Amino acid sequence: MTTQQHASQVYYCQCYVNERRLGTYDAHSPREALRWVRISLMMIAITLDEEPYRQARTWLNDGQPTAARDLEEGKPHTLTLKQRTTAATWTISPIT
Repeated sequence: MTTQQHASQVYYCQCYVNERRLGTYDAHSPREALRWVRISLMMIAITLDEEPYRQARTWLNDGQPTAARDLEEGKPHTLTLKQRTTAATWTISPIT
């Protein structure tokens, strides 16, 4: 029988655009938190200009292991993409 590593851990996820909160989610594992960010990021990625799109793809392809490691160590993780005058920010904060 396996036990869940993060049974008592909650990861508070938020998405902001220009400092206005658009969404929140309470995840119960780093994997679940990253899935929430990944899904919302993928929904907007195709609308981005080339540079922020490239940054989004880089995070989707290569940034998640680092983010997962940070979360496993109890550290918060933030991803911000900027396009012209708009900044979209995703945050994940471990809450005990």
